[in-house]
Amino acid sequence: MTPPGRTARRAARLAVATAVVLVATAVAGPAPATAGHRTPPQPPSDRALAAQPARHDLTREQFYFVLPDRFANGDTSNDRGGLTGTRLETGFDPADKGFYQGGDLKGLTRRLDYIKGLGTTAIWMAPIFKNKPVQGVGAAASAGYHGYWITDFTQVDPHFGTNDDLRKLIRAAHAKGMKVFFDVITNHTADVVRSGENRYAYRGKGAYPYLDTTGRPFDDSRVPAAVDADGLPYTPVVPETERNAKKPAWLNDPTMYHNRGDSTFVGESGLYGDHTGLDDLWTERPEVVRGLAEIYQTWVRDFDIDGFRVDTVKNVNMEFWTQWATALDAYAKKQGREDFLIFGEILSSDPSVTAPYVTEGRLDATLDFPLQQAVRDVASLGRPASALADVFAEDYRYTTDKANAYEQVTFLGNHDMGRIGGFLKQDNPNASDAELVRRATLANELMFLSR
Repeated sequence: MTPPGRTARRAARLAVATAVVLVATAVAGPAPATAGHRTPPQPPSDRALAAQPARHDLTREQFYFVLPDRFANGDTSNDRGGLTGTRLETGFDPADKGFYQGGDLKGLTRRLDYIKGLGTTAIWMAPIFKNKPVQGVGAAASAGYHGYWITDFTQVDPHFGTNDDLRKLIRAAHAKGMKVFFDVITNHTADVVRSGENRYAYRGKGAYPYLDTTGRPFDDSRVPAAVDADGLPYTPVVPETERNAKKPAWLNDPTMYHNRGDSTFVGESGLYGDHTGLDDLWTERPEVVRGLAEIYQTWVRDFDIDGFRVDTVKNVNMEFWTQWATALDAYAKKQGREDFLIFGEILSSDPSVTAPYVTEGRLDATLDFPLQQAVRDVASLGRPASALADVFAEDYRYTTDKANAYEQVTFLGNHDMGRIGGFLKQDNPNASDAELVRRATLANELMFLSR
């Protein structure tokens, strides 16, 4: 039976199906005129300019990205994460690449000399927080070995070990002169919230505006004090067994999520839709901004980490980044971490798309997808060197009071797209091994020596 309030609110939604919510933006007017002539300030001296290096020490770090589950198994007793049952309950099945293989933090700690021997100065770990062990059904079932299906942001996933194991890893890495970075997520959590309508196609803001408790639409960036499930595009349903699955506890409130269905990764849905079904956090809400800042401030406080790589940055509204990154920067400085580095994943080869997350969003850097594409163009696809020049000509876009283009994190391939060797073979199917080696050498020279 549908509650009376829900009927009224659904009717109200239909009545405003074509309404567009206008966001009023304050625009600053021109500066007031001043009487008399003002002498422009003197430029800084050569001595002052020389004292401000364009490249600080962190830009010289060599990162080693590691999926702990796929690296080394140091403790077989945690292979099933303390769970019992079949692979669908524990997530452990070393015969299936979609499930946990047994790698953990103890194994990683024991292999630090090997990693350092590769020339590595910083470890970037895939998310190590507690995950929903298995998602999907039937042939689509797989495990959270990669770390991107978080339920508990306060502890290490038991498949990888304990919080104390993590402390020991960080201490051991620092003792060897290596930094440790966490891969962190603010866009989503594990898939727990279901649709009461049993539909998951994306529902846009025009036809399905958010409704307050009186049935009136409101701007999602200015959330009223009271929001309930009846005013959401889809009615959220959480299985009884997962009512308290997430930590901190505020993450169990279904109104903290957008509830608009699955993203198509185009237009509006890129910000408001569920990324492959994962519960998309309502990052416009101040409670969510504050809650996510507090989550990661705790890790900065309790673990001597050196920075964050942030996942799916482009799928979160810019205002969130401005607030979140500023809060983390300030907190890290209070902890004596002046050089704490936060860099984000913005999947675009266009600097005009990536740079605003540094200048406006206040991240320290982004992964340098524009340079990655240009290097592939030149070294693998045989395009002119002007492809590189075009990228460098856009470097001014990254300049802020605390950052510049030299802080961009360069790479030739990654865990999402593949490696440079695969691109070279794909782009040059008839090339000899000798030619592929020459092209790979050029690609690495461009990455290491251009930025």
